[in-house]
Amino acid sequence: MGPAKNDGKYEEDKNNISHKPDDRVNTTNVRSVFDDPSLDSSVFDDQSLGREQSDEEFMRNWEKYCGKSEKTTQAGSAENNFSHDPEQETKDDNKKEENSKGHKKLKKVLVPVIIIAILYCVVVFTNIPFIAKWRTVYIETAMSTMDHQWLATAFLPDSVIDKVLAERSNAEAVQDDLQSDWSISTYSERELYRPWKKEQKYFVDVYSEIDQDSFNEYIAEHPDKILNEDKYLVIDEAGMDDGGTSIETIYGDEVLAIDTVNAISIIKVEGNGYVGRLAIVKDPSRVGIGLSENFGEKGSQIADLAEYNNAVLAINASGFYDPSGKGNGGNVFGLVISDGKYLNQPLGGNNKVVGFSKKDKLNICSYGADYSFRDAVEFKPALIINGEVLVSGSSGWGIQPRSAIGQTKNGEVLLLIIDGRSPGYSIGCTVGELAEIMERYGAYQAINLDGGSSSIMYYNGRVINRSSSGDKDDGRNIPDGFVVYNR
Repeated sequence: MGPAKNDGKYEEDKNNISHKPDDRVNTTNVRSVFDDPSLDSSVFDDQSLGREQSDEEFMRNWEKYCGKSEKTTQAGSAENNFSHDPEQETKDDNKKEENSKGHKKLKKVLVPVIIIAILYCVVVFTNIPFIAKWRTVYIETAMSTMDHQWLATAFLPDSVIDKVLAERSNAEAVQDDLQSDWSISTYSERELYRPWKKEQKYFVDVYSEIDQDSFNEYIAEHPDKILNEDKYLVIDEAGMDDGGTSIETIYGDEVLAIDTVNAISIIKVEGNGYVGRLAIVKDPSRVGIGLSENFGEKGSQIADLAEYNNAVLAINASGFYDPSGKGNGGNVFGLVISDGKYLNQPLGGNNKVVGFSKKDKLNICSYGADYSFRDAVEFKPALIINGEVLVSGSSGWGIQPRSAIGQTKNGEVLLLIIDGRSPGYSIGCTVGELAEIMERYGAYQAINLDGGSSSIMYYNGRVINRSSSGDKDDGRNIPDGFVVYNR
């Protein structure tokens, strides 16, 4: 009875299945697929794997299986149809390798270029204080020379350079109407030039810059080396190869020479990155403009200039035409007056005339002011006028070897040289630092002179600083200098 009932149900289900004659499938044969080990049964759920499922359910699972197998077969056919060419594969590999090498080379070039471009933009245009400060100093230093301005113009935009130069022009414009005024001075002549036996009584007053304790210790240790044959006190350790002394100034600087024969002391001044020499001349009447032997045609080295003018001490003074650093010192720039004689015409503009009156007062003024000079030259900028410091920092003038002259209220003349362009020893200083030194030693008037490779100081038969010119020992040819005449 059971089978008959089941047969009826089957017949009913069979009649409800609609299909084309060609689609008819023998379920008995299909079911035999399960006996095939290669069967992928993942298309069948757990329940359908049994033999007790209906033919309709079984056929649905079979169709899933056939669809999946067809895709697998197509994929396999595509793989089998792929043509493998070893020679072409080698060419492709070589091409890939060449492209890779090309990319690496391009990367090696582009990366440094991009880094340099970024750094250039940062250095040139940034407002970061540290970078901006040294960019300004670099521009000022290059543009304050005659032959090395290309160091700025070749690498930096005109707009950046012009901005820096405008600041210098503004600083100089402030000085246009300023001039020396000695009406409040307490200057009076003092008795000088005495043998040590008499000089001892007045030494503290005349050489007030000397620290007395260190001085007394030094002369106690060197009793046989401090007096010359005429019994004047002469200590001279000013040369570059000399040992110096243990004597200090009241400001802590080393004293290199004390010369009571000529009423001069020489001091070593040092600061952040610079070394120099400061000569303090007690008698302003013996300071004037000494000329080179062939003035107007050819300059002289400082030792020859000093000898020609019978001078014990000398520094450079006027600027001069110097094409490519090969000028001979013959073509001087600006006003030159020596012993009352006008020898060269003024440049004018915002340059300053600096020189001594017939009363031995150092005056600084614009050309045309009502002054009568016995000795004078022309340069800029002024550092101190009537006790007022006029510059700070670089003030548009950069860092250079420098020369300067000043005078204190009591008439002492200050002659200052700062060495430069020698990394590890002295790179030079700013005009602000130059003014600080002058102010420290009492300058009431002071001005910057021609500097750079012209800066040089001569004393007692030899050069006592390190020149930055091609000739480190004797310096270059210069047209004139401030000299201290021998007695």
